[in-house]
Amino acid sequence: MSNRGEQALLKQSTILMFAVAIAGIVTGVISGAQSILFDGFFSLIATFIKVLMLITAKLIAKKSNDRFQFGYWHLEPMVLLIEGSFLLLIAIYAFLNGVFGIINGGREIELGLVIIYAAVFTVVEFAYFFYVRHRNRTLQSSLIQFDNISWLVDAMLSVGLLVSFLAALLLKSQGYGEWAVYVDPLILILLALSMLAPALKILRPALRDVLGIAPDQLDDKVREVMDAVQARHGFEDYVSYVQKHGRARFIEIHVVLPADYPLDKVATLDELREEISTGLGAADKARWLTISFTGDRKWIA
Repeated sequence: MSNRGEQALLKQSTILMFAVAIAGIVTGVISGAQSILFDGFFSLIATFIKVLMLITAKLIAKKSNDRFQFGYWHLEPMVLLIEGSFLLLIAIYAFLNGVFGIINGGREIELGLVIIYAAVFTVVEFAYFFYVRHRNRTLQSSLIQFDNISWLVDAMLSVGLLVSFLAALLLKSQGYGEWAVYVDPLILILLALSMLAPALKILRPALRDVLGIAPDQLDDKVREVMDAVQARHGFEDYVSYVQKHGRARFIEIHVVLPADYPLDKVATLDELREEISTGLGAADKARWLTISFTGDRKWIA
């Protein structure tokens, strides 16, 4: 994965999202549409999250040091946890705002301006979402993958706004203007509900990583490889530990060799390590693999 390409795309995404945020806030204030204003503030929060992601990408590219001896991989799930939490909080706020808007009799808005806004940004945001997804097929960045969710959510918000405001315009033209005032708060409620799934999609894996929960897929892979190696070489026993922080995988394997294991040189152990490493897949800078051998079971407890 090219970290330089990752940083460049995150920087571009940040600048564009900030422009979308300003446009949404200004349009929302002028038109009086709370749903547009909400869309703008969502984009503004997404911009700050993107700044955190960009900083994280730059730190991950740095080498480990005395203070962070395993590097900065742990920051990635922390940033994603912040993003998911903000999405969830803003969805709750929007839902309550929409409910109170309906209770208070709805809102009059300037439909012409908001329809133009929703139409333009529906096209722009969907186009950029597919562009980033295409670029990330090469970069293979989990940061960009989750960052791009904000563009998909924003595009979905714009579609919802466009359809709803067109419906409000239709109601007015058919003489049902008293119902059109409820469209804005109703959109707000629907948008809030639609944001729950993306928020949880980000929160679940990020929370697992922050809490240090062993990833099942990686754990199963390590056990599968080690069971096969144990059968081939007659190891007495082994234990394995796995953990994941963002894209970084930490794997520890401790092997108990039988007392009569034929070992005449240290290179034999290195050959075993190479065999295990190859079985686990291609090595990269995000994989931390430790394999130790002992003849005493107490050292693997």
